Amino acid sequence: MAPPEQIDFLPNDRAAVLTRMEQLAQTKKGWINLSPAIEEDEEPPPRSSNFGLFSGRGPDVPLCTWMPGPPVEVGIQHGAGRKAAEVLRNLGHPVPDGWRVTQDHSRRGLVVVVPAGISNERALDWLLQAGTALASHLKLAGWWRAAIYNAQ
Repeated sequence: MAPPEQIDFLPNDRAAVLTRMEQLAQTKKGWINLSPAIEEDEEPPPRSSNFGLFSGRGPDVPLCTWMPGPPVEVGIQHGAGRKAAEVLRNLGHPVPDGWRVTQDHSRRGLVVVVPAGISNERALDWLLQAGTALASHLKLAGWWRAAIYNAQ
């Protein structure tokens, strides 16, 4: 597989990412990973265990994923240390009504099926909001990086 195409973008200027989402939705091949950028001087918090492979948490910086459907699926690997749906609800960014959680594991992450008819823009908006909320313990730089993978 070729290296992913990377697009750096601001949450309020995501047209290039939305264009690539539409292209992948047409081919139904590939996926997009999205990560918030952290400030250069920001160090992720230390893990409580010296054995990171055996910890019960995902990555400190959330990794959000969008996969074209049908059905469209979104996911977030996170370091919240517990189920993300509950954490997001408590942070004011719940999984939207009608979206179906198929996995919510502290290490493997949250996976959600997006109902038919929901726009890619709405799915992207929720991923960015949820990823930002799950990274609230970090100093974010204000921009995101999209890595677009084309499965041929």
